[in-house]
Amino acid sequence: MKVRLAKGRARPFWHGNPLVFSGAVESVEGDPGAGDFVEVTDAEDRTIGWGWFHPASLYRVRLVRWAGEEDLPGDPAGIIRARIERAVAVRRSIGIPAPDCTAWRVVHSEGDGISGLAVDLLGDVAVASDTAFWTERYRPEIDGVLRDVLGCREVVHRVPPALRREEGMAAPPEVPERDPVEVLEGGLRLLADPWKGQKTGFYCDQRENRALVRRLAAGRRVLDLYCHSGAFAMHAAAGGAAEVLAVDTSAPALERGRQAAARNGLSVQFLQADVREVLARDDRWDLVVCDPPKLAASRGDLPAAAERYLHLNRAAMEKVAPGGLLLTCSCSAAMRRDHFLEVLRDAAARAHRRVRCLEVRGAGPDHPVHPAFPEGEYLKAVLLSLE
Repeated sequence: MKVRLAKGRARPFWHGNPLVFSGAVESVEGDPGAGDFVEVTDAEDRTIGWGWFHPASLYRVRLVRWAGEEDLPGDPAGIIRARIERAVAVRRSIGIPAPDCTAWRVVHSEGDGISGLAVDLLGDVAVASDTAFWTERYRPEIDGVLRDVLGCREVVHRVPPALRREEGMAAPPEVPERDPVEVLEGGLRLLADPWKGQKTGFYCDQRENRALVRRLAAGRRVLDLYCHSGAFAMHAAAGGAAEVLAVDTSAPALERGRQAAARNGLSVQFLQADVREVLARDDRWDLVVCDPPKLAASRGDLPAAAERYLHLNRAAMEKVAPGGLLLTCSCSAAMRRDHFLEVLRDAAARAHRRVRCLEVRGAGPDHPVHPAFPEGEYLKAVLLSLE
């Protein structure tokens, strides 16, 4: 079975971009169905690579093996195993995991050459975030490799509802209530919910940024907005913060935070409230962390999302005491780094604050980005000093 691309549309895929949009396809041979493995060629019938087909998806093919990769197996199951094994080997070569770090990204979708599959290991539970139909079809193969490579006791699959509808994937089975999993990060005992928590149950991508907050927190009053289960807040407390307030609307996440703070002997105040209510208060903080959920799911959402980021960051800047710091984040892949910095510039002007950008950060090295797929660099974390 073969997918031939239209003339002039092959260049990104020769360079390693894995997502073949429907508009780039000239013809399809062999009547492949959802999840079938197909060859992809350019208009001159030269083989670019092979990947999983989906006739109803915007991403018509997700390339997973390119021409010239003779060291990879040719069959789908073999490719899955090889990609996961290589992803784990790369992380271990840079010291991930570590004795004080047991929550990490095992596979990062396009960044590891296996589009549609992201996996976090939380303690001894692997959590797969499935965003493509092929992952459902090859779930036994995925689980087998993860158990072999990681030695995990359980593999949990999480499918975002919107993507489940788009890809035509089956609804996952009901998950009973389970106790949270304890993970280590920087020596702190934190709690994750692989079964019903947001995303995969823990935000491994902010690990290095939480370590930054810990280094900066000594003697400061710290406000953690959209705190989830309070990992930023607990790192701040562990770093010697004078006071820490963590705010979120999720009662289960806050309860995990309270339990974890108690396990670590840390003083953190957890508040269930709308962030907007807290931002309307008349008080100032020495260090503010603002890590909202994704506000732009696609490029079409960008205009409205940019306005929301603008208003949110203006209000957050107004909460920072003179000489204080703001670590503000965006996890919207559609909002590129330069655009986010422009929004922060405009927010500072509206807040009448003079700012310095001290550092622009992203996710940790266990979240690699392929140069041909810059959309994989979804997380922006900008450290600002405010006068």
